[in-house]
Amino acid sequence: MQSIVLYSYRRCPFAMRVRMTLEEKNLTYLVIEENLNSFSSELLRLHPEGKVPVLLHDQQVIYESSIITEYLDEVFPSPMLMPKSPKERAQVRLWTYWCNELFKPDLDEFKYEWKSLNEEKQLALKGRLLGHLEKLESGLTDKEFIMGSDLTLADIHLFPFYRQLKRVQSSDLETAPFVRLNTWLEKILARPSFERAMKKK
Repeated sequence: MQSIVLYSYRRCPFAMRVRMTLEEKNLTYLVIEENLNSFSSELLRLHPEGKVPVLLHDQQVIYESSIITEYLDEVFPSPMLMPKSPKERAQVRLWTYWCNELFKPDLDEFKYEWKSLNEEKQLALKGRLLGHLEKLESGLTDKEFIMGSDLTLADIHLFPFYRQLKRVQSSDLETAPFVRLNTWLEKILARPSFERAMKKK
């Protein structure tokens, strides 16, 4: 029996964070693919809110993607995906907070509500999204990844959401000018860990 079990949904960006972390660490794990319209009784038993991802490791139940990824980094420290410096670790967590609380809500509004918004609200949303992209673009100045030359959980936590935006973008929001951001995304998507993480299992 596998010691690591992941309840996941392949296209969920939060679950993608966890699968990328597992693959970067070359860990063996069992994926249980969930149906978002009808979660399994086992998932509902493990997670009080009925969400993916949920990690089961040696009977320890862990949920919330960034908590899972940090747990995996502590339990399986090679390769290390969190910086050693407390200040840099705080920066990774701040990037994650920004993504979860500011970038993602605006991304969701753009994905699901854009056509129902009036012109004033569309302009406001577009301005916020461009501000988010400028923040990311600036954060990659003279750096290969968010925290420097090495991939960290900051990159793993952020990239699925920019990938989503790229996949739904239209003439309403142009991402082409963000050269560093697009280069960063392509580097992550080219990693073997991403290819393995996205394979159907």
